[in-house]
Amino acid sequence: MGMKPIVSGEKMDGIVKFLGGISIFKGLSKESLEKVSEKIQMIAFAKGNIIIKKGSTGIRLYLIKSGGARVVSESEYEDFTIADIPSGKCFGEMSLLTGEPCCATVKTSEASLLYFITKSDFDEIILENPQINKHFNKLFAERIQKQNTKNVDLKEYEIALSRYLQKAKEYQHSGVVWKTKKMQNVFKETEKFSENDIPVTIIGKPGTGKELLSRKIHMDSTRAKFPVFEMVLLKERRKGTTFVHNERRQFDYTESELFGKEKNINVDDEEKRIGCLELVNNGTLIIKNIENMPSYLQDNFLKFMKTGSFIKKWGSEPVHANVRIIATTSDIGLMQKQLCPGLFRKLSTQKLKIPPLCEHKRDIPPLMEHFVEKMSKTRHTPIKKFSMDATNKLLKYDYPGNVKELENIVERAITLSKADTDIGEEEIFLEEPTGIEDKKRVNLLNISLIKRLCKSPGVISTAKAATLIIFISILCLFIVQSDISIGGKNITLILFWQLGIPCLFVLFLFAARFGCGICPIYSITKLVNKCNLKATIPDVIKKYDAWIMGTGFISILFLEEYTHMTSSVSKTAYLILSILFAAIVVDFVFEKSAWCRHLCPLGRMAGLFAMSSLIEIRADRNVCTTICTTHDCFKGSERADPCPMFLHLQFLSDNRDCKVCLNCIKNCTHNAARLNLRIPGAEISSLNRSDLPGAIFSIVLSGLLIAKILSKTDIIQANYPFIFSASIVFALTLNLTINYFTALILKETVIGHLKQFGYTLIPLILFGFISLYSIEIFGDVKGSLMVFNIYKLNLNFTTIFQLLTILTGLFITEYLIHKIIQNKINKNRQFRIFVIQGMAPLVLSIIYITLFFT
Repeated sequence: MGMKPIVSGEKMDGIVKFLGGISIFKGLSKESLEKVSEKIQMIAFAKGNIIIKKGSTGIRLYLIKSGGARVVSESEYEDFTIADIPSGKCFGEMSLLTGEPCCATVKTSEASLLYFITKSDFDEIILENPQINKHFNKLFAERIQKQNTKNVDLKEYEIALSRYLQKAKEYQHSGVVWKTKKMQNVFKETEKFSENDIPVTIIGKPGTGKELLSRKIHMDSTRAKFPVFEMVLLKERRKGTTFVHNERRQFDYTESELFGKEKNINVDDEEKRIGCLELVNNGTLIIKNIENMPSYLQDNFLKFMKTGSFIKKWGSEPVHANVRIIATTSDIGLMQKQLCPGLFRKLSTQKLKIPPLCEHKRDIPPLMEHFVEKMSKTRHTPIKKFSMDATNKLLKYDYPGNVKELENIVERAITLSKADTDIGEEEIFLEEPTGIEDKKRVNLLNISLIKRLCKSPGVISTAKAATLIIFISILCLFIVQSDISIGGKNITLILFWQLGIPCLFVLFLFAARFGCGICPIYSITKLVNKCNLKATIPDVIKKYDAWIMGTGFISILFLEEYTHMTSSVSKTAYLILSILFAAIVVDFVFEKSAWCRHLCPLGRMAGLFAMSSLIEIRADRNVCTTICTTHDCFKGSERADPCPMFLHLQFLSDNRDCKVCLNCIKNCTHNAARLNLRIPGAEISSLNRSDLPGAIFSIVLSGLLIAKILSKTDIIQANYPFIFSASIVFALTLNLTINYFTALILKETVIGHLKQFGYTLIPLILFGFISLYSIEIFGDVKGSLMVFNIYKLNLNFTTIFQLLTILTGLFITEYLIHKIIQNKINKNRQFRIFVIQGMAPLVLSIIYITLFFT
């Protein structure tokens, strides 16, 4: 720049030869070329010098002797190259011919020597050689075609860029809210990495915030004004050396996504694509799950990191890009194993490790506030607050999904909570869904008749009304001490003890807690307590509710036999009225169905036996997580009330708390709700919440069934308290001993195995109670059978039914034990553990059968 032209002193023949290779002078005679060469001058430029400035008047035709130039569009941040001009080409002719200002700036791309012809000399050459105009016309046509192609490429670039920017919107860098010392040290590291352009590898479990910190490094660096993209690499699946299913196509896509591709002339539908590296030029590319990079791409990617250039798929020309790489991985060891040594070394020069959220739980409250404010701005709603119970619940959880899981939980809680209330613990659902239930289930809602019945508002209402009328009628008969009898026994006692209670156990088997869904006591409390005090349920009740309800039911079983309640109208009336009064008082004082959820002894028993039911209500969790945004199964809608037990269908994994009220099926508009027919007790083998109270209560019930069967005989009436206690002690001792030996072999805790295997007794207990109450309904059904018309065989069909029922319960229990062992214990120890664990239900079954036959 600013240099004066230097007249060439080189030989005429060299210049004439050079001019003969220029397209516009082809076809001129040697004499004409010699005349042109006399007008040639030469000038030298350093790299990056401006040759022609946009808007200036054209005064020269330039010919590049050596070096190169580029046509650029100047901007505030960077020159954007429109076209490259190699040696042996000319430029500047357009302005000379038209007299218009130059439309673009031309700069040298390297140190260059240029010939030039002034405007006056150029005009003379055109007059003397009019055939040159033909060459200019052809040249203009070629440049117009190239410009059209360039415009198309620019449009494709714009579309590709907008696509990536749209994809990146949800990952926009936001303010950092972590406060703990551990995370502050991480931030200091990110600040250090922002000061250089060396590649960084960020290590952390899923959801720890790797992408957020990657963007923070970019935003704090000198590249902040340029793009930042994120690219996710999927895991490579192979069977031997062969790609599984469409994995080859997936990795072709990965190559095109990273490097881009030119149009393949051999494939009609093959489209040109601009890759991430080209789009993010001068910016930062975040590659997520770097360990999943296909092996055949690693060498090309390493070459790009070293040289800054790459070749597109189906392309031949190198493409240059200046990109900073930030890689993320959840396992640095796997990354080292999967990547070639050179690429691993290049990427791991700078490493940043992010601790999981469970190691810095003091950050949870500020993170909660941050996410609430973020949702409030997004949804244009008032900022919500968390109740103390909700906060404590969030602080106790360990978050396997880390910060991302916390954000999802908070967002869902805001959606589920009412507009004018704080977020309570009922709106906090912690366990992440584990997928659709296994295939050994049949969705009954696929049958149109069943679906119509479940969706119909009249079915449950009719059932509730019927049970309420029957309950009130029986209650009135108890109160007036009705002396109506059948077969010498009071009709109210028959309806309650001999018909109602046995039917309840049968209902547990076939319809889970449907009886709770149409419970008359719940209907009465709901009617009476339309306005209540809404006091917060004490923490002690929430913490020990399982023990309280279990103890309540065991007490009822004891009093039933010890006080001969089944033969006393007044005592039965006292029991029913006591439960009804307690339910009304509790629900009047406390909020959110406190009686049903935390104190009802019958509800606890129903919840355990419902685990052995043939049916369950579950969700297609894929639909819930990808489509549903309303959460009507929890919140309710105009179609039905919200869930009375404050359950979310997406997170329902067992039958213990579900009252089968069908509200969730009515409210779900996405067909995610499923009414499954299954193997009885199927959920027990994969139980997510196997708590100790439930396991202990199950074991105690297995012992109480022995006392219950013995109570039907006359031999123990005077010693019932002793038999009752001894049965409980026997069942607990038997199971503790068996689980002690299991823990001894596996070198684990007794309590852990007690919680796992205690629930497996529930099917046996349920079938045992059904066997017991079959006597109440059918009595002793006897008959005879002639064998070969010779031998008369006398049979007791009730006893045979009891035997088959107990054996069915035993088979299901042993099957569940087998499934738990298969899923959780090493193969070489499975048989020994099965033999040991199978002893408890086998011994109990032998006792039940012996007592029934006796």
